[in-house]
Amino acid sequence: MSTADLDIGREALISAAAKFTMSAFGFVGVIIFARVLGNAGVGRYYTALAIAMVLVRVSAGLGKAIKKRVSEVDVDPAEYLGLGLAAHILYVGVVAGVFVVVAPFLPFQGITTDEVLGIVLVFSTVGSFQILNRFYAGIGFPGRSFWLDTGRSVVTLLFQVALLAVGMESFGILLGLALASLVSAVVALFVTGVKPALPSRETFDYTGKFARWSIPMSVVNDLYKRMDPIIIWLFAGTGAVGFYETALRLVTPAQQLTASISNPLQVKVSGRSSLGEDVRDDVANAMSYAGLLAIPMFFGALALPDVLMRTFFGAEFGPGGPALVGIALFHVVYVYEIPLESAISGTDRPELTFRVSLLGLVLHVPLAVFLAQQYGLLGVVGATLVAEIVMFAGYQYISLEVFDGVVFPKPIAAQVASGLAMFLVVSQVRDAVALGHWAPVVAVIGVGAAVYFAVLAVTSAHFRLTAGNVLGPVYRQVLARTTAGSDRTEG
Repeated sequence: MSTADLDIGREALISAAAKFTMSAFGFVGVIIFARVLGNAGVGRYYTALAIAMVLVRVSAGLGKAIKKRVSEVDVDPAEYLGLGLAAHILYVGVVAGVFVVVAPFLPFQGITTDEVLGIVLVFSTVGSFQILNRFYAGIGFPGRSFWLDTGRSVVTLLFQVALLAVGMESFGILLGLALASLVSAVVALFVTGVKPALPSRETFDYTGKFARWSIPMSVVNDLYKRMDPIIIWLFAGTGAVGFYETALRLVTPAQQLTASISNPLQVKVSGRSSLGEDVRDDVANAMSYAGLLAIPMFFGALALPDVLMRTFFGAEFGPGGPALVGIALFHVVYVYEIPLESAISGTDRPELTFRVSLLGLVLHVPLAVFLAQQYGLLGVVGATLVAEIVMFAGYQYISLEVFDGVVFPKPIAAQVASGLAMFLVVSQVRDAVALGHWAPVVAVIGVGAAVYFAVLAVTSAHFRLTAGNVLGPVYRQVLARTTAGSDRTEG
């Protein structure tokens, strides 16, 4: 099947199932880390992870370029895989050598020597997995690539819990991630079914045309994301990082859903644009449901900020409630950027998305530093919100040229109205129920979710149609298998 004919709804559903499974395991992990290590210990881990993931972005950016090239019609993927693996090995060797030399002179306040070693192990193994998994997505399996990443999350949690049990603390969590990423990279290499080949000069040059933008963009994007915990660490300490990162994990499912839509979107846009076909309708459909979860999560955080933090992470995390509201709000803006960035990159215009990302970083860092000195954690969250709004406006400006107009479909309004209705109901229930235990909190969350989707189903014909188109084939497939199984039993 050509990538130009990819079924975005089907692939998004497969991807979403994988992402939510991955989020569930990751969330369980965060709860365990928070209760075993405490706020400061969690903060140290996420600070070290932020540094490691910034280093990973060079390999991740190359992975994006390779994914773009192999997703085009009529290309031989073997040379691109060989190029990606060879470049990553060279990069790891250079950075590890530099790290060994300069690490003793770097200001790693609050981070142990073991955790510095963990940083090196994580960036080298996660980078190899990024190359291989994005390659797998690009050759036509974006949904399966998410399930591969989900498997990595499961194995990661198992390793991390085992290493925590033997007393390895923050270093054990980093080591668990590194080991799981190494195992998953080997599995990814096997399931692609492609044997790496020595790249030709043409393959190198063609990849380089995209990578010269995708690598800087990946570095800038992740530096932008990772600057929050790093700036918070510098101006408010690891405890504040603990509040930030745990709150962030509560809204992660919203981002996961959008990524599940955007990953197959980019593959399909790449295939169709390489044939000169129009892609605006695909982009608009993806945008329609980018905020499907982010919107109710914001209203839920607004209604139950400290309650959610205390219930899931422990009493000492309650003061992180205001940060949760701010993080949920900037995620509402952020999730609408993801499909636009993916689609623009899919049209082979990575330089445009790079400029928006660079603008966001240049605006965010000085503003975050200034506000952190005045308001600490909440100042950094506020700076991120401002930067996200500016970047969203930037992507919409680019859409005027690339997609012949702003892309902001009408179904978004119905989702906002449904979220507001949910907020009003949850606020009333909150005042009538004692929320000192996890069971009533989960019940209130369930009531809110039911109200949101019920109102959305009633007010949005587009939502009803889309739900039928996406879930209908799944229902018929399950029904067919059930019927076939019953026939065999009777026979």
